[in-house]
This record gives sequence, structure tokens and C-alpha cells, in this order.
Amino acid sequence: MTVLHNEYELVLILRPDLDDAETTTIIEKFEGVITDNGGHLLLRDDWGKRKLAYVIQNHQKGHYTLLSFLAPNLLVAELERTIRIDDRVIRFMTVHIADAVDVPVRLEEAKAVRKAKEEEAAARAKA
Repeated sequence: MTVLHNEYELVLILRPDLDDAETTTIIEKFEGVITDNGGHLLLRDDWGKRKLAYVIQNHQKGHYTLLSFLAPNLLVAELERTIRIDDRVIRFMTVHIADAVDVPVRLEEAKAVRKAKEEEAAARAKA
């Protein structure tokens, strides 16, 4: 039996004055909401601190992170509720990517993408 979920991407913008440990803790908290409620994390991509297009809550920069995940519909509402409560998040946006994704197949594809990114990072570090 194949398990079907929808695929989503979540972009988080965190306050720039947070240290790396606190930023990691916040992201792991949101990843925990995903996995604890029946979702599957595909990818975490840390984009680092970037200049915002306009000032938000007196901040000119923000720490961007992309989370790609598979989840049932109801999980997204719970995740967004949790994000809204956390005042360390400046902005967020959840985008629906695909309907009825075959979970085992998509998890394998994501594993291959993560491996390729790790090899690319290792090659850059070596050079």
C-alpha cells in the first residue's frame, strides 16, 4: 500500500540578531512539529542572513531557511499556528508544491538530492 501526502515548501525568515544555536533550535522545533504529526522532512536549506526587500519589524536583514516536506493537509495548519506563536519568526510562507505524492519514492529522491548537495559542498571545501 502506498502512502500519499502533499508536498510543501516553507520559507522562514528569522530575526537576524539570533545566534546560530538559537536559530538551529527554532528550525528543529518546526521540523519536530512536522515529524511528530505524521509528516516527512525532505530537505532543510539554510540560506543564511540576507537583506530584506523592505524593513520588517525594524529589521533590515533576516535569516532565511527553506524546509521542504511531505504532510497531510491538517499538519500545515498546526505548523503555521506554531510558527505564528513564535515571535522570533519575522515572516513565513508555505507553498503547496504537489498533491498526492508517493512518500517512499519522494523520500528516496530527496535522499539523492541531499547526497549530491553534500558532495558538492565537500568539493567546494576541498578546493
